[in-house]
Amino acid sequence: MSAQIKVFSEIKEHAPLSARPVWQSAQTTDARPVLILTIANGAGHTRAAQAVAEAIKRNEPASQTIIVDVADYMNASARFTHITAYLWLVKHAPAVWERIDRYQKRQPHTSPEWYYRRGCRRLFNHARTLQLRALIATEVGCCEIAALIKRDLELCVPLVAVNINYDADRAWIQPEVDLYTVMTGEYGATLARQGAPTARIAVWGAPLTAGFNDLCSTSNDRAAVCSWLELDEHRPIILLAGGSEGLGQLEATFSRLLRDADHKPQLILLCGRNEKLKRRCERLVRQACDEQRKRVRVLGWIEDFPMPGLMRAADLFISKLGNAFDEAIASELPLLALEPPPGSERAQYELLDKWGTGRAVRTLDELLATVKQLLADEQECARMRANARARKHTDAASRLACWLADEKNATDQLKEKQ
Repeated sequence: MSAQIKVFSEIKEHAPLSARPVWQSAQTTDARPVLILTIANGAGHTRAAQAVAEAIKRNEPASQTIIVDVADYMNASARFTHITAYLWLVKHAPAVWERIDRYQKRQPHTSPEWYYRRGCRRLFNHARTLQLRALIATEVGCCEIAALIKRDLELCVPLVAVNINYDADRAWIQPEVDLYTVMTGEYGATLARQGAPTARIAVWGAPLTAGFNDLCSTSNDRAAVCSWLELDEHRPIILLAGGSEGLGQLEATFSRLLRDADHKPQLILLCGRNEKLKRRCERLVRQACDEQRKRVRVLGWIEDFPMPGLMRAADLFISKLGNAFDEAIASELPLLALEPPPGSERAQYELLDKWGTGRAVRTLDELLATVKQLLADEQECARMRANARARKHTDAASRLACWLADEKNATDQLKEKQ
């Protein structure tokens, strides 16, 4: 399965695995589906899966992709340990989760193989009914499950491990994986030291949905957003978000900015699927004065306006990290973030200042002071946008789609020779 992979003497940023340009579509038709495994313990893994599926469809219009949320196929105990307990620990016992996370990153498995086989038996049975062309996993546990499916079902198909985090879980390394896509060369080198074959590592960055590739001008996006939300194009806009679950100190941040008497920025608050948070923040708006109410908008989970447009329309972005970190870079939008709970977002928090694409702050007072500073300093904001422009690479999903097409062609040629 790795006949097309180029051997590297070193891991380089965004090194291609094919001589064919990534924008060139492979003219293949294959009705067999590509199975993409993800898990909804946050929107980041699911968005990566959707981005990859979109790219495969663009590259091969006749192709079929199936995105599966592994949690939907788990039994009650597996769902509790991998979703319910995880989210509870992150929200309510971060110190405990930090110890678990630190220990888990050093282990060859996030859960025993027997536990995954038993807990995801329905998924194994479902995969058995499919004539698969390829397997893709966008989360470390999903990668382990995909490797077991490939092994147990004796599938002769490529398995791609898509890691959207900036740290190294040893459990990603599975012998059944044919390609590892990673965020940075540093992480790729760590993966290689842990045992992943260097020739199978591609530093392609984050797979993002097609909207982040659009060349629509920021002014057009700003005009569209302001028309939609009835805001003033000529006043600063701050976008606030807490991921799909509305996590972090979002309510307290929103309250402080709402009462800001100096710069009075316009605020767009995205509460995700957190309806309780949305109701509390709407209550804050109702209690505010007329001037404050005119410049704020509180939204839930948005479907009717694309997120890339919202981000390109804003001047500053205050958010929890995760997928927002990569989307902000792709949108050239300065990102401000409070210190996250233990886990993979800690690496992104450190990179904000290191890369100069935003600011890592520790307190709400520091956050408010930084907002005021940046709104008054156009040159600093321009520098952050330039740093993001130098860092952004939005073609990871397209590269993966082209790699799959090349891999299929190579496999077909081998079969013809045999």
